[in-house]
Amino acid sequence: MNINKEKMQLAMANACMNTTQLSKKADISRFSLNAYVNKTRNPKPATVGRIAKALNVKVEDLVE
Repeated sequence: MNINKEKMQLAMANACMNTTQLSKKADISRFSLNAYVNKTRNPKPATVGRIAKALNVKVEDLVE
């Protein structure tokens, strides 16, 4: 499952969050969050779910 960088940035802007705030709210490291967005690592479905929940969006709104 790949996270779309542009979709995630839009969701973060709508939630008025930066990467640090999102990583804390989703309970994942900032390093991992950046790796998922830059496609150097693939997140597990549960991790994508935590990110979506933290941003108050559907998983479909973040993935490619």
